[in-house]
Formats: sequence, C-alpha cells, structure tokens
Amino acid sequence: MKTITLYLVRHGETYFNVFHEFQGWSDTPLTNRGHRQLAQTAVALRPLSFARIYTSDTSRAISSATQIQATNDWHLPVTSLASLREHFYGAFEGQPVAYTWHLIAQAHGWTDYADLVAHTSVDTAQDLLHTADPAQLAETSQDFWERFLMGLDQIYHENTGDQPVLLISHSSNLRALIARYAPMLLDPLTPENSKITRLTLQHDPDLHLKIDYYNRDRL
Repeated sequence: MKTITLYLVRHGETYFNVFHEFQGWSDTPLTNRGHRQLAQTAVALRPLSFARIYTSDTSRAISSATQIQATNDWHLPVTSLASLREHFYGAFEGQPVAYTWHLIAQAHGWTDYADLVAHTSVDTAQDLLHTADPAQLAETSQDFWERFLMGLDQIYHENTGDQPVLLISHSSNLRALIARYAPMLLDPLTPENSKITRLTLQHDPDLHLKIDYYNRDRL
C-alpha cells in the first residue's frame, strides 16, 4: 500500500494574525516577522527532498511556499488548490476572533473558544459559528471536511510516496486535523505560524490519516 508522508507548515504571520481577526478565505500580506519565521522554517526543512509543494489558493500560503523555495534554492512544482483553504467564516471574516468566540460560547453556557471546544468539539464549534453567522455563509464542519479531504485525496493520488510532500496550510485546518485524528496532541489549541506538523496518508480503501507530530520548530 502506498504511503504519502506529508509535512504541513502553517503560513507565516499575517496582519490579520497580528490584529487577531478571522482570516479564512480573506487575505492579508505576510508581516516582516512572518518572513523571519519562514526563513527559519526553510532551514529546518532543507534536509528533506520533497516531490512537490501544495498550498491553498490564498496569497499568504502561496507567498510562504515561494519564500521557502527561494531560501532553499528549490525548483519544485507548486500546486495551489481552493480545496485546501482555511475554513470560511462568512460575515465573521475580518472580525475579532476572541470577542466573536466569546459571544458564541456565552450563548451556549461557556466562556470562550477553549471552553467551548473542551465541552463540545472543534467541529461543533465551527457548526455553532455557522449558525451564528448573520449571512449564513460560514462553512459547516461537514462543508469543510468534504472539500479539505478532497484536497488531501488529490495529493495522495498525484504522488508516488517515494518522496515526502510539503503542504502550506492554515491554523484552523491543522487544529481540525489534530482534533479529529490525534486529539491528545492538540496543545496548543491554535498552531503557531510556520510550525511543522507531519502526517501520513494511505488508502485502505478510503483515505486514512495518521498524525506523527504537531507544531514543531524542526523535523
């Protein structure tokens, strides 16, 4: 059975990260600190020989991949997929994260996002955000998983397994992955910018994921 080793890196810090606002399908540029983070991550990844790089189609993910490539003088094919985007937050895009989650959590008897997740789940929290969205455009957890697993499935089928694959990803995607497949590793609750997570992909016959580690500075 073919096994794909997938290294996921959260994109470098952006301005919405600095402002602590929902980013989702919106986009802001990388900060200077974000570029410094990626420079360190590129060095950490240098010993690996990747087959290719995947990103979401957001500029922050593509820019992060471009910088890692340039730092290491790699010339790898890069595939950007809409299916690999972060969760869509609807009318909450660009809104304060902590305040929004406080209101949603409080409406259901909890205090904040961490408390909400501790008593329910990461997927349930996304569903509650969908319900609270006045525009009713925010993704449900099912919406997210259907498209995101489609992206991971594409990665599996487009690669041989002879070399690892690099994916530039997003905080909520990583959190959802760890919460579903390795909840004991979900510390911190929100992965840090440019940190490394490793997992393996197999088909038996459905897509099977195994998390090796989460949110590391180095391999």
